[in-house]
Amino acid sequence: MDVKAVRFVRQSIVALGVVLIAAPSAFAQLRPEPDAVDLAPRELVDRLRADPIAYFRFVNRPWIARVCEAFADVHDLPIVRLHGDAHVEQFAVTKDAWGLDDLDDSARGPAVVDLVRFLGSIELALRQRGWTRDRHTLFDRFFSGYRKGLAEPDYRAPQPEIVARLRAEATRSRAAFLVWGDKQMKPMSDESMTAVVAATDAISRVVYADRPDLPPGYLTVVRAGWLHMGVGSAVAPKVLIRVRGPSADPEDDQLVEAKQLRDLGGLRCLEPPPPAQPTLRVIVGTRQIGRLNPNILAAGPELVIPELVARGRQLRDWWIRSWDPSYGELHVGDLRSAHDLAAVAYDAGVQLGAGSLREEPESRAAPIRTRQLAALARLERRISDETARLVDELLLGWKELAVR
Repeated sequence: MDVKAVRFVRQSIVALGVVLIAAPSAFAQLRPEPDAVDLAPRELVDRLRADPIAYFRFVNRPWIARVCEAFADVHDLPIVRLHGDAHVEQFAVTKDAWGLDDLDDSARGPAVVDLVRFLGSIELALRQRGWTRDRHTLFDRFFSGYRKGLAEPDYRAPQPEIVARLRAEATRSRAAFLVWGDKQMKPMSDESMTAVVAATDAISRVVYADRPDLPPGYLTVVRAGWLHMGVGSAVAPKVLIRVRGPSADPEDDQLVEAKQLRDLGGLRCLEPPPPAQPTLRVIVGTRQIGRLNPNILAAGPELVIPELVARGRQLRDWWIRSWDPSYGELHVGDLRSAHDLAAVAYDAGVQLGAGSLREEPESRAAPIRTRQLAALARLERRISDETARLVDELLLGWKELAVR
């Protein structure tokens, strides 16, 4: 059967009200960006080949491009604040909070970007854990949460039971946390260390202006190194910095991560960030959607560092965030039942819906909210169907990588 015939059959079945899992197509593979796999560490490539959820996390930009394409014919979708990479394994906890974290790809665009992304992660989790009979219930719980958060931005969902388990597993002393952090720092050249110290000194002035409660010298660099953690952000330059913290006692030291902004340019359904300080999209997204409230969060100024300029380099489009010793992340393997996943899905939906318009004054947010709820009611079935199709296309790309 050729591609046009497959599309015709798919459309006919959807028209009859039957959910269709997309037919495989040699032309449909969802692949990583060119050279992304070649730039990834070998250990990560092995993980991508072994785990479709890791592959899903690695291909967020191509995934967004497909979502933009899939809904290009829908011209009345409101533009809202997006998480940008919302999925089950972005659910995290600290001793004080829980919810979706890691808003590196936050931007402004149509809500379908967040909706399809999170539903895609539910679909993959269902297939991996053998819970596919619960698909309709879980999709509905996520949509219900999103509608609730959108309609009532101050509403807080009940704490999912899994939060207590994740907190217990993440518990460790500050001393153990700092030792672990030191081990994550990979060696860097003297030139790079000079840049890190200069950059941290520059951004400290921004942080102190916003946080006068911090004592002088809080962001003094103790040590630093390259950081190679992550999946979706694995090929982006990252540095882990140990800073002095509130006192000269080494146990008061803090860990701060500095990241270079990931490029979202060219994704046609996203608003381009302002040319001045594009990293503000991450800061605004974290403050509007995020719940975990890092102690330090700031956009880095563009720096001219003589040692780097002499070598034709410059430090730009970067931002920093502090790490919390009590931080822990959810992995699909932590889910004990579809009930666990349903609670996370509902809570994540509430968070995304509530944060999508939080930066808008209520006089402007109210009519957008009405349009958004109407669009969601009209498109909910289509969003679910497109999610299933995209997951099938993603799995084709994953299988192609796995046999390479």
